[in-house]
Amino acid sequence: MTDLTKLLAKIQRSETSHVDMLRRQSCGTLQWFLEKDIETHPIHNRNHLEFFMCGEDGFRAIEKDLRAATSTIDLVLWGFDPGMELVRVKAGASNNGGLGSAQWPRGTTYGDLLTKKAREGVKVRMLLWYDNVPLNALSGNVPDFPLLWLPAHLTSSDLVAPTHEWLRNRTFSRKQLEGHRSDYCTAWWRAALSGRFPNLEVRIRKAQFGAMTANIAKYLPDQGALIEDITLKIAGTHHQKPVLIDYEADKGKPNTCAYVMGLNSVTDYWDSTDHLYNDPRREINFSSGMAWKESVWYRKPYRDYAIRVQGEALYNINENFVQGWDSAQSTGLRLGQAGGTNGLHARRASIKPKDIPAPDGARHRAQIVRTQPEVLDATILKAYTLASSNAVNYIYVENQYVQLVDWPKLVKKIRSQYRDGMKAAKASPADITPLHLFVVMPQPERWEMVPRTYETVGQLGAAEGMGKYHNTVQGKRKADALQPPKPPPEGVHPFEQANYNKAMHDWMVARQADDSAIARDSAQAVPVNPKGELEALGIKPLVAMLMTFDTGNEAKDIRISSRDNAAQGAQADEEAKTSKSGRASDVDSYGVEIVPKRYREIYIHSKLMFVDDVYTTLGSANLNARSMVSDSEFNICTADYDFTRAARCEVWGNIAGKDLDGGDGSQQVTAKTHKSWIERMDRNTKGRTEALAPENGSFIYRFEDPRGEPLVRFA
Repeated sequence: MTDLTKLLAKIQRSETSHVDMLRRQSCGTLQWFLEKDIETHPIHNRNHLEFFMCGEDGFRAIEKDLRAATSTIDLVLWGFDPGMELVRVKAGASNNGGLGSAQWPRGTTYGDLLTKKAREGVKVRMLLWYDNVPLNALSGNVPDFPLLWLPAHLTSSDLVAPTHEWLRNRTFSRKQLEGHRSDYCTAWWRAALSGRFPNLEVRIRKAQFGAMTANIAKYLPDQGALIEDITLKIAGTHHQKPVLIDYEADKGKPNTCAYVMGLNSVTDYWDSTDHLYNDPRREINFSSGMAWKESVWYRKPYRDYAIRVQGEALYNINENFVQGWDSAQSTGLRLGQAGGTNGLHARRASIKPKDIPAPDGARHRAQIVRTQPEVLDATILKAYTLASSNAVNYIYVENQYVQLVDWPKLVKKIRSQYRDGMKAAKASPADITPLHLFVVMPQPERWEMVPRTYETVGQLGAAEGMGKYHNTVQGKRKADALQPPKPPPEGVHPFEQANYNKAMHDWMVARQADDSAIARDSAQAVPVNPKGELEALGIKPLVAMLMTFDTGNEAKDIRISSRDNAAQGAQADEEAKTSKSGRASDVDSYGVEIVPKRYREIYIHSKLMFVDDVYTTLGSANLNARSMVSDSEFNICTADYDFTRAARCEVWGNIAGKDLDGGDGSQQVTAKTHKSWIERMDRNTKGRTEALAPENGSFIYRFEDPRGEPLVRFA
């Protein structure tokens, strides 16, 4: 593990603060931005930011701005799904012959929208991460991507998705509908990659092994197991996702803006803030639903965010794009890169921050931060480190992968320094205000991520929620604590020697029974008494996951072939072992099909942090080593009270219930809200055993994971 306080010392700028000796008071300012990195990551003061929660609102805003574009559309893409609809309108009959009440396509597909703008004369550039077939197939970032395409073209393409009217007038199965969608996406990709769409260009880029190795060594050199270290490097991605519109505003009335977000341009990431149990507006889950059933199984709920940006910060959003674009590989006949004097960076060099339009009264301060191994950039890690060190009331983290053990250790170390300083100043215990941690996360996506997740939440006192693996780690801890029997003196009676030999044998068997390097690493990473440690430091944590409830009891009429995630599968396996029937509780009486339970995971894809109603950072970066030093990532940071407070109220009110939105954010209200969250999480968790709806429309539950020890651990 890496001591982030050493990085913090390099980040912080020293400040001289004068003391009023009569009042014994001093006034200073907290440093929220990376002031030592302003040459490459300037702080911009003239911006207007808008906060969007979930894909329905975020993608609707993006489509509106794309339609208004007059000059350029620049997309940085982890993935792209030409067949997804950004705006989804309910359509069709109530059941549509088993196809569902909202059959694809219910609106303009993303692919058609981009080709439409390109035909209007808008230059569309798509910078896509594509490394190799196995890695990208496993990631699922480019559905129906062709293995081969022609690098040259003779004619342009007028390809469009089949209309809803065309589909309605034909009779076909759910499987055939899936085929129509897949065929459209593959045809779209082939046309785009070969340059058949006028004014639309795709370039692809790969992660750089050497650059990732150097960035890891510089910022997080002590990340543990060899296999974890290898996977950080060989499975690296370009994970950024900003959208930049009309940066070159040379035609008509420009609509100059950008989006920084965690939302991927793939259909899975569309959902509403209602997170309905089985929403027809999410596409059909073709891989899991039973085709013969009239009731349709739709994709699971997803959660994420976006920030719309206008103003000076677009300068650095563009810098990130043109650097990637000029170094990326063309997919058409013109091979190689186009950098230097012919590159896009040179073309846009004359545009300065002051030239970028912003609404009247734009006043949000913002800084763009990145993970970019090619230039040894780890400013997202620096931003998280600095902001966390400033917290005095609360830190809210909502993140897909909470797996950076160094982060809670940093918070605890800073808190220890604060406590010791207050004690040295003769402060009373009442003067040492508590720090509230709100951590919202999903069950780990892969089994191999269980150990790293356990070690992180274990630092926050939530290890018991990962029951089976926790028991394995505790067993290893006890086995390692066993002392070998004391050897008898020389010349003892043979019976005594025999007793010693047996005791030694039993000790060795007990040690070998728990001889796991993975569990041993976890035992060493998590304190023996984390809750006592946190209490002594005045840190009050909670770790939650989100679930939605089947209010209409739709589940009874649905049959599926696979569950939403691996954790549910593991839980079913455990149930089957103890069941008299040998089946899990969600398997039908024939032992063939699965009847989904009435609680469904809301998959948290978010990458969001609030601190003390002052600071917000949002973007593509997860709270793990991969996002901080290995994959390329892109976040925006702002220190603005009105913006952060409004966003915090919106987020907390949505997931915990409107009565628990945190109010004015004061220390007293935050303390009460934190306690109420825990109480509601406990009641909701208990209510699951009785199939009760969660309180006040909330989604919060105690974090838990039933899986045990994996064969290997991945980062």
